[in-house]
Amino acid sequence: MPHLRLMLADMATDHRSIARHLGVAPRTLARYVHQDQAPRAIMLALFWESRWGRSAADCEAANYGTVNAGLAHALQRENAALKRHILRLETMINDAANAPLYHVGSAS
Repeated sequence: MPHLRLMLADMATDHRSIARHLGVAPRTLARYVHQDQAPRAIMLALFWESRWGRSAADCEAANYGTVNAGLAHALQRENAALKRHILRLETMINDAANAPLYHVGSAS
């Protein structure tokens, strides 16, 4: 995670707006900046609002999309193979178990 000062410098808004967004007093945010450290919840909130957090979220979404697309294609191939297998089995069997005993118009 980037340093607090680096994340704050990356944001285009003033510290008063950031403090309001975080739910802390501007003096509290100033103290965090002076110490260059803040509670983990504050750091995480700032991280996800920074370009690094957005980039991490975008990367994660792209990875999940790629994995799920691959899974969908694999399932489509498996489904097609199973359909071919069922068709091959059906052509091997002359009469199905539930086929009618007598056919209309036949001499059986």
